Amino acid sequence: MSSSPEPLGRAVSPLEGVVVLDLSTSVAGQYAGRMLAMNGADVVLVEPPGGTPTRHRGPRADGDSFLFRHLNQGKRSIVHDPGSAADRSALRELAGRADVILRDQGTEALGGAGEQLIDCVVGDAPEGSLYGGWQFSEMIHQALGGAMKTTGLADRAPLYGIGERASYAAGTTAYISVVSALYERRRSGTGQRVNATVFESLAAMGQNLVSQYSYNGTHGTRRSYPGFLAMLRCADAWIVLFVIRNWPTVCRVLECEHLLDDARYQTSADRLRHWEEIVAVLQERAAGRRADEVVEACQRGRVSVEKVSGLGDLLESEQWRIRRVMSRVRGPGGEEPAVRSLFTIDGAVTEVRSPSPRLPAARSENRRRSA
Repeated sequence: MSSSPEPLGRAVSPLEGVVVLDLSTSVAGQYAGRMLAMNGADVVLVEPPGGTPTRHRGPRADGDSFLFRHLNQGKRSIVHDPGSAADRSALRELAGRADVILRDQGTEALGGAGEQLIDCVVGDAPEGSLYGGWQFSEMIHQALGGAMKTTGLADRAPLYGIGERASYAAGTTAYISVVSALYERRRSGTGQRVNATVFESLAAMGQNLVSQYSYNGTHGTRRSYPGFLAMLRCADAWIVLFVIRNWPTVCRVLECEHLLDDARYQTSADRLRHWEEIVAVLQERAAGRRADEVVEACQRGRVSVEKVSGLGDLLESEQWRIRRVMSRVRGPGGEEPAVRSLFTIDGAVTEVRSPSPRLPAARSENRRRSA
């Protein structure tokens, strides 16, 4: 890491000067690299001649998948052919300059790296565990970790949560582990190996379920939530309403004040006993209203409510616009939309500034480096 003082008034990136060699092929590993790049590290993605596997997963644009673009924005890329002596030499040279290497579980550590290297190994399950030899997919991780057990309707099959939630959690774990190891290196002067697995990260996400079972032997199910929760269909979208407090506000917003005078619903216990019939009335009144109108009025009255939004709705939402969730990054290869920043640090740059690397450019860069 760079130790030279920065000029006063210049916004810097937290990991400026850190060199990362990303040898990983998984969503989790490459997402960890993306987060390091987001915070200023110089991240070099190492790909086989045909491109890293994530280039070919899911919908594509201009040859590369949208998944690859998201995972690898802010990085540079080289193509490494194990059969090429020049490529092997170039990779050893890069490893000798790297502060961090990200690699898949089951791959060998690179030779030529110094004792200050942070060697981060990202895998599916802990080595030597019961699940060490399993072949995983995102769906298997969600099923095995218990997330799917509580998702969906009780009388139907469990639902798979879309996207790569488990893998992104593991990538975040790897990122935190690397940053912690870099911080420790400032004290000790030496590097270390750190490990992150999707299996353990998903178990951590379900910690309340584990605690619940340890405490009283019960566990989550897909039965209806036993509380003041309602999903209501408005004229244009669904909303999720949680009425644990401010019951009068809900009645006023949905124009059913007559419920306030009904003897059956005077206390919280009364309302819980008759919750299904209350929801039926709320649904009738919500059906002719726009979701945004109901959400805004309820939130003004400090009622927990939110609209169920699709991705298109989120991109156009006022909240995303004000928080500047999205940006556009430009480079020699063109322009891409990007998730601007996952978190911010006062006085620091914490967002990606370049699009994902194109494979032809990676080939030419690799030839220049190997010459």
